[in-house]
Amino acid sequence: MRNDSYTKGVTVIAVFLWVLALRPYFSPDAVAYAQGSFVGVQFSGSGPWSFFDPRTGEIYSYDYKSDLVKHRLTKLGAPLLQEK
Repeated sequence: MRNDSYTKGVTVIAVFLWVLALRPYFSPDAVAYAQGSFVGVQFSGSGPWSFFDPRTGEIYSYDYKSDLVKHRLTKLGAPLLQEK
């Protein structure tokens, strides 16, 4: 009798753990993405500070001696357009 209840208890725990382990495969949670204004901005710290936004094609460069300079990449291979 005691052996039977022990086996049933271990089986129930094993099934519960199996369900917990496999739940993400059957119903995955929604993936959370950052939604700030600087999402995807890439940083380069060499020489003047440079930031690249691949969504808009904008390149920002900042040097200690000058102001922020904004460039825009309109087409691959084309020269950068400088904006202020």
